[in-house]
Amino acid sequence: MAIEPLPRDRDTLHPLAGSLERLQRSLGLARPDTLALLTESWPQLVGSRLAAACRLHSLRDGCLTVAVDDPAVAEHLRWQSSDLAAAANELCGFEVVERVEIRVDPSR
Repeated sequence: MAIEPLPRDRDTLHPLAGSLERLQRSLGLARPDTLALLTESWPQLVGSRLAAACRLHSLRDGCLTVAVDDPAVAEHLRWQSSDLAAAANELCGFEVVERVEIRVDPSR
């Protein structure tokens, strides 16, 4: 029996990465690094005062969901939703946010 070496150009993670990308697209989930980047940069996106009263809840199917503590903050963010989407897309370097949804959640 002859022993042959393994090919050196074998990329074992490529099929896994492709599967994860297809799964993310089919579930409508954002890439984990995109969500981490937006979460880390949240105070810069909305401002430090608003960041204390709202938080990034999720990013799915192009919809950025923001949870807020106060209805007044929700109204303020609704007025700025297009600017928030543009700033998030600029930060990420590609269009990941198509719309912004604001939800009041005073449980924090």
